Amino acid sequence: MGVLNKFFGASPFSQLHEHSKKVHECVKLMRPLTDALLAEDYDKIEELHNLMSKTEHEADQIKNKIRSNLTELYFLSVGQNELSRFLGYQDDIADAAEDFAVVLLLRKTKVPEKLRFDFLAFVDQVMMVSEHLLMIAEKLAGIAGSAFTGHEVDHVLEVIDQVSEEEWKADRLGRKFARHFYSLESEMDPITIMFLDKYCKTLGRVANNAEKTAKYLKPIIRK
Repeated sequence: MGVLNKFFGASPFSQLHEHSKKVHECVKLMRPLTDALLAEDYDKIEELHNLMSKTEHEADQIKNKIRSNLTELYFLSVGQNELSRFLGYQDDIADAAEDFAVVLLLRKTKVPEKLRFDFLAFVDQVMMVSEHLLMIAEKLAGIAGSAFTGHEVDHVLEVIDQVSEEEWKADRLGRKFARHFYSLESEMDPITIMFLDKYCKTLGRVANNAEKTAKYLKPIIRK
């Protein structure tokens, strides 16, 4: 049995789900970070930044453990390189979320009241993209156990398409937010404009990375 376990091993997809959950924990921290920014609670931002850094490090540890385990397995329904690349894409989501926390920490920026609704809508939609990706990760272990066949596979493929739809919505809200704050250039100093642009870009990377991760699964499942 020891030899067989070495060749087949436990499915790595349950571990991939654990990594997905930890990555989503990073993404969820973006909302309290945004709330702290709007409340001008800069001490809270620093506290949440530290929590974000810790959570992202935990995601890295899970990723490294999975990659280490993959090298010991020989028979998997999905190639080791494909799984490792998927992990890397997923980890990019946590990295982008941490970048958002870092940018908020760098400067005590005050966001005008008239921008706050658009800003929060953008943040919430980016989180929605990540939530859909987490739904896929929850299903992966089951469909991998059936060699990626059955009705559940069709559902997962549908959710992958939904991730792209949610990312498109996030992209539209990001552009709306950017157009709004650039229309107020005469009311804000250039550094504030620059930081609002940084917020926009880092949030966009979170959503883009989530979509890229989901899309990468599609050819793997179909193959």
